[in-house]
Amino acid sequence: MSLVPALRVVPIDSVRRHEEIDPIRVSRLRERLVSDRVQVNPVVCMEADHGYVVLDGATRTEAIRGLGLPYIVVQPVDPSRVTLETWHHVIRDCPPGEVMERIASAAGLILGVEDRKPQVTTREGNRFTVSGEDMSPNAALNTLVDSYIGQWLVSRIIDPHPDTVTTRFPDWSVIVEFPAVRIEDVVEAALGDDLLPAGVTRFLVPERVLRLMAPLEVLETGDQDALDRLVEERSAAGRVRRYEETVVVLDD
Repeated sequence: MSLVPALRVVPIDSVRRHEEIDPIRVSRLRERLVSDRVQVNPVVCMEADHGYVVLDGATRTEAIRGLGLPYIVVQPVDPSRVTLETWHHVIRDCPPGEVMERIASAAGLILGVEDRKPQVTTREGNRFTVSGEDMSPNAALNTLVDSYIGQWLVSRIIDPHPDTVTTRFPDWSVIVEFPAVRIEDVVEAALGDDLLPAGVTRFLVPERVLRLMAPLEVLETGDQDALDRLVEERSAAGRVRRYEETVVVLDD
């Protein structure tokens, strides 16, 4: 039995992302691809309707697409084995009133007091729900995120309770809590082009392949045999290591 899960070289046009991307991160990664000439990690995908939906790797996908490369290396996974969590955003080290003013003035957003998500909580304890007027729920989420991303320091957290946030980020100003995302929502967003915001979905993938370092020539030619040989050579040389424990990566 191979230590390496199945990897495929597929046409990049068959791969669809479910979330928006950060153009700055895409540009930086594109520069690294040109410099290093390798796709470091495969894009984690699930199969759906004659193609693939990206679960993790939207930035990689768009950086490779931006270079005009016709193929991409993916790691197909069974969605039933994947855990999907929702990231929440912590806006830090800024006046809460300024954040709320930007959110309230964003075109089409409406603040309310209902008990539902998305919801924003300020350091002073004020809490508001956010909805969109004449736009889809995903479009409203994107408008909300666009109102503060790039303006202030934003971190992600799984538990949005103020006590937890205070422990992790003592300088927090506003918490943005998103509704739970299901795998069906991810597929619908990808296939319908009504994308979720960047930085909201978190996928826990068993047996995720890292440090593949696939040469860009594979992405130029779509040569599956070359990819298979690369994996076989790494295995034969004893360079494949499987970690069962939690791993902390400091240079991702």
